[in-house]
Amino acid sequence: MSSDNRSEYVIRRPLVGDATELGALHVAVWREAYVGMMSEEALARLNPESSAERWRQIAERAESAEREGLVTRIAQHAVTGEIAGFATAGNARDDDPPTPRQLWAINVLAAHHGSGVADLLMAATIADDPAYLWVVEQNARAQSFYRRHGFEPDGGRLHDEDLNADEIRLLRRQDLFGNELGPSCRSARKGT
Repeated sequence: MSSDNRSEYVIRRPLVGDATELGALHVAVWREAYVGMMSEEALARLNPESSAERWRQIAERAESAEREGLVTRIAQHAVTGEIAGFATAGNARDDDPPTPRQLWAINVLAAHHGSGVADLLMAATIADDPAYLWVVEQNARAQSFYRRHGFEPDGGRLHDEDLNADEIRLLRRQDLFGNELGPSCRSARKGT
């Protein structure tokens, strides 16, 4: 998809019945997006069944997790019923985060790139609030998307040994009213 088709998507919480499709989607997105950016062995180890089990757990506790600040949304194509992607945001997972809120993930199938669905997922999870995220340094497409949403590199870097991937931290310092946040901090991610 190459034009803005945002009205064709329903953004909602994941349901237990979505787990199998989400598990397959999660693996497919990573294999589409990260070839040549991460260890081939790590990508080969991805398992749709294991991922589906994690998604079942996420769906089972989605409502209670939201009360604790963890928001997960999926995008479902209104016509086909296919799940196109997901996003998760929550409290920062770093020891000394530059903002209290972190965008943990936005993953969209390549067939839905350019449709506006990632914009919808971002709006549903962090809106225009200050937040930060980690992105694979070689992922120029993702970095361009995040820059369009006000994120800029803040100097934070890490190397994920398991994935053999370098990541950089992007930060959106301003809130909806243009209020600047405090200076960014360097930190190491707490785990995924």
